[in-house]
Amino acid sequence: MTALLIAALSAALYGAGIAFEHRQAARLPAEAAGRPRMLALLARQPLWLAGAALETGGFVTHAAALRTGSLAAVQMVLSCSLLVSIAVSSGLARRTLPRHCWPAILAIVTAVGAILTLLGPDDHAAGQAPGRLGLAALVTGVITVPIAAAGLLATRRHTRALLLAVAAGLADTCAAVVTMAFTHSLAHGLGAAVTSWPPYALIVAGLASLALAQTAYQTDAPLITLPTITAVMPLASLAVGIVVLHETAQLNGARIVIMMACLAVAVTALAGLARAGAAVAEASKRPADDHDAPGRELMDSPDYIGPAWVTAVGFVRGTEAAASQAPVPAGPM
Repeated sequence: MTALLIAALSAALYGAGIAFEHRQAARLPAEAAGRPRMLALLARQPLWLAGAALETGGFVTHAAALRTGSLAAVQMVLSCSLLVSIAVSSGLARRTLPRHCWPAILAIVTAVGAILTLLGPDDHAAGQAPGRLGLAALVTGVITVPIAAAGLLATRRHTRALLLAVAAGLADTCAAVVTMAFTHSLAHGLGAAVTSWPPYALIVAGLASLALAQTAYQTDAPLITLPTITAVMPLASLAVGIVVLHETAQLNGARIVIMMACLAVAVTALAGLARAGAAVAEASKRPADDHDAPGRELMDSPDYIGPAWVTAVGFVRGTEAAASQAPVPAGPM
């Protein structure tokens, strides 16, 4: 129970942090997608740094939950971060979310949670061997690479957003497995941890996961990317837990039927959100919004640094107001 409560706190921190990062990543120039330059540009923006700080808190609590809870159970609770991220993201973008989107979002969270509850493992993975965890991370990473490549090469916006979101969800799963290995290595002392592979694999997996997520956010299709990442991450974790980590799954005919029904509900809800996202994006391009164009153009500039101050209430509005007034620093990055 303690692990699930910690995971709930992690979900809230992750959800808010993701929304902040999505807002800023969507404003980057398209040519920065999938390149190391993207992270360098984002690291100069106060809004993104605030999101990164929230996600860091989410990571710490996530690691604590994984220390005593099963991979699938913790990831199931983490899927609730979608509710937070969608709400905060729509508020930051000043886009009114259609009312029919909320039932679809709740349907995704409920369907994913039901699948993990029905098929999830009974045994936690606290005793997993580092070698098996390493194999799980390697398998997940190998599956992620071609999907990420296909997303980067895709020309249609919604296809690109969907593929990159799937890759980001898989990368999050890989990072979660490596995080689990890292927390287990710490049990043997700090000296043993720094001389083993998990800390260094965690750096690589964490950076790859971060880059893929920001590239997916850059498509500015939150009703596609956020639900897809949220759905893929726990389902992939469940598959890894059962197939590679050999966590115990409860399988029978009735559960499989219910699982298939839940999958159908989740896919239908994702498709509905994709259509709603296209409608919201089209509405945001109306001439009435053209007065925001100068501010958006300046924020998109790779040389824009943004204000150095942040307030709890007027954080985003202050950032955008300063963007429309502050000169762009001279010289290349």
